[in-house]
Amino acid sequence: MNPKGGTEIQRDQLIEQLEGSDLEGINLFTSICHPSLLDKDKINVCWQQLSYDQPNVQLMKDRRFVDSVDYFVYNSNWCFEKFRTYFKIPEHKSFVIKNATFPITTEKPKTDKLKLIYTSTPWRGLSVLMLAIDYVNKARDDFELDVYSSTKIYGDKFNELEQDKYEGLFERCRNTKNINYKGYATNEEIREAVSQAHIMTYPSIFEETSCISVIEAMMAGCRVLTTNYGALYETCADFADMIEYEPNHAMLARRYAAQLHSVIDNYKKGTYKEDLELQVQYYQRNYSWKTRIQEWKNFFNYVRQQKNS
Repeated sequence: MNPKGGTEIQRDQLIEQLEGSDLEGINLFTSICHPSLLDKDKINVCWQQLSYDQPNVQLMKDRRFVDSVDYFVYNSNWCFEKFRTYFKIPEHKSFVIKNATFPITTEKPKTDKLKLIYTSTPWRGLSVLMLAIDYVNKARDDFELDVYSSTKIYGDKFNELEQDKYEGLFERCRNTKNINYKGYATNEEIREAVSQAHIMTYPSIFEETSCISVIEAMMAGCRVLTTNYGALYETCADFADMIEYEPNHAMLARRYAAQLHSVIDNYKKGTYKEDLELQVQYYQRNYSWKTRIQEWKNFFNYVRQQKNS
């Protein structure tokens, strides 16, 4: 199995909507910064989805590489600011085109227990969520959490190298009350799962540059409870419940559990009904491929015009 994380999903979804002429004369590569990806006969565009601190972007410190890339496209304003600050990327080479997704069903099933969901890799906050659920389980039994998390998302080789590090955490998921450990699922399956969920529980401890998981959940009408770490406060656009990021994960879990109690109570009371309707409208308008694909086509036309002018 080949890697199928957020970067790969975004690229596949973009390419499938483009016509052959849209990429004419353009070499579009994603995230990994390496001279081997450059094409001296085309306009080189680096579409950056990774955070500034990741190993695969550190060649941005090499001015020869930066000078060889014609344009950098970032998936959020937060990402642009970080790369501009840390790597001194020229502003005239920089563009922000945010991520996108396709419409998702938003009608939620009526159930006695609210459906919570986690749809990210284990190292991005699952251990904190497990601690928080331990606290919540002591006080209530009116929810169930589906955990979609695995190292398989980044391919067979990555899974072989990394899965043992997280097996204990996955086993804990399997043995904790009110948790259904689902493991790996395709993006189509994830999209179906968030359409059936009420609350996305994501105590992120990873500096997301955008977050496809959150975009899909908010498009599907889920109330999101997360941290204000990385670009999440931008991606969530004030619709989510947020707690301040805390590097002490035990303390973060306690604070998250306390807020989760409040979110569950408010959801059951119908407090979020109007907010969720506005949220879905916002994401359907601002994070849909219907909107985003035209931004990409306009960008490709612009850079070709610049080359020919």
